[in-house]
Amino acid sequence: MRHVTLSACASLVLLLGACSNGKATEAECAQFAAHFEKLMTGGVNAAEADKTTQLAKDMAKDLQATCLSEGTSAEVRCALAAESMEALQRCGDPK
Repeated sequence: MRHVTLSACASLVLLLGACSNGKATEAECAQFAAHFEKLMTGGVNAAEADKTTQLAKDMAKDLQATCLSEGTSAEVRCALAAESMEALQRCGDPK
């Protein structure tokens, strides 16, 4: 899980760096960060829950800041539609 999570996060940074649509709003980025936390902590076993939850919160703060400075509305819409970390990672795949 950790490998997929870190790979997904690296892709998200690249995803949010591409400018292909209107700039993401503060509200969109807040939704994105909350959705990221939810996806990252979903399906985690009890032994890893506290550590994963804290990591997700820390990463979400950074992702929200990157979203605000570099993200687009289209990228956020893709991320919000993702139902798994793997789907979220695909948002950054070249078309």
